[in-house]
Amino acid sequence: MRIAQRDDWKIQPIPSKLASISVEKFYSQHEFDQLSAGVIPEVMEDKWFVFYESPWLYLYRSWTGDFVFKVRFEPVTGGVAIAEVLVNRDPHQYSETEREHDIAMLKTLLDSCINRNTKNRR
Repeated sequence: MRIAQRDDWKIQPIPSKLASISVEKFYSQHEFDQLSAGVIPEVMEDKWFVFYESPWLYLYRSWTGDFVFKVRFEPVTGGVAIAEVLVNRDPHQYSETEREHDIAMLKTLLDSCINRNTKNRR
């Protein structure tokens, strides 16, 4: 499987308007390896471009190239945990403002990255 890199997709600069949100989530080392492989959209239904540049995982909307999340991980016993999350708060790029929505969406996105990469490796 190919590892996603920043130059694999046309992305917009990260806006200056960001918010920090607290997200508690643990991943095994195997799961983190899948996350850090990222996601390069292949079809129109693939709505996210994801890549890892240590120590941050970046999540962008694939259609617009707009930045939405960046997630920093830290090593913990048995794997890694989310240490910090920054989310876009530029209303021209990302209209969501509810932290609970952002937390749920980020967890769903990260889990889908793991599931997607597991399917691609079969």
